Amino acid sequence: MATRLQNLKRLAIFVAMLVISLSVNAQTWYIYGEYTWSAPHPVGTFHEHHYQGEAVTIGGVEYTTIYVDSEVNGNYLDGAYRNDDNQVFYCKWNGSSYDDEVLLYDYDLEVGDFFHDDDDHPMQVTEVTTITDLNGVSRKKITFSFIGLTDVSEFWIEGVGSNRGFMHVGQWEADHDSEGEMYHLLCYHEDNNVIFVNPEYNDCDMPYAVEDNSKDTNVSIYPNPAKDVIKILNDKDLNITNIEILDLTGRTVLSTDKSSGINISELPEGQYFVKIYGTTTIVRKLFITK
Repeated sequence: MATRLQNLKRLAIFVAMLVISLSVNAQTWYIYGEYTWSAPHPVGTFHEHHYQGEAVTIGGVEYTTIYVDSEVNGNYLDGAYRNDDNQVFYCKWNGSSYDDEVLLYDYDLEVGDFFHDDDDHPMQVTEVTTITDLNGVSRKKITFSFIGLTDVSEFWIEGVGSNRGFMHVGQWEADHDSEGEMYHLLCYHEDNNVIFVNPEYNDCDMPYAVEDNSKDTNVSIYPNPAKDVIKILNDKDLNITNIEILDLTGRTVLSTDKSSGINISELPEGQYFVKIYGTTTIVRKLFITK
């Protein structure tokens, strides 16, 4: 009996360490999507997040799985990726096995280089710059145009991926015509910290959130970063009914109905979301405690 209990204890410790190791190394991409298919298909929007899963061996090579948690299609395995120097390779999961490996990213590209140059509208690098992520790390930014298309572009952030989302390189179709899906990266998490927020949205939405009109409401938080107190600057006179502060797991850690002098002194240092409820909208903003 004692031996059996010891074995169960060892198993419990192993499982706990496995869960911890997966969560510590977790990478997550929060995505906002639009679908504009032709009738009789619907037109609408959706939220989903793509997250790193377990390791898997394909053809003797080790990859990391990527899962999608979608409010439309539920939770499913999308494929597996691996890094090789500054290149990222991907194997799509087709429901029963993995497809052949394809090159998903090449962060060594320079101005004038092509990517997917066998397509009808290949991507060509138009600019290479450097950005600093929210951890203070410098990352290469590669901006593309699509040959033969006007006013269509895409950018990659080294180690993060495309502004369309990690697996949606070259998703220009919905900008080009009235059919298809278009994905937009909202933000990228690494080790439970927000590393990058897409400047097009300046926000980091939680999965399955209701419609976010923060781009149309001039609402901001100050000071940010903050130590003891934050206030909500409400220039558009949004009728605020309630305010919640959430940690990066989505857990509510504070709730109040006042928008000035919100005491955050008891919150540990880190990154949080403030969720501002109005009569007809919900605004979400990221802030940092210090």
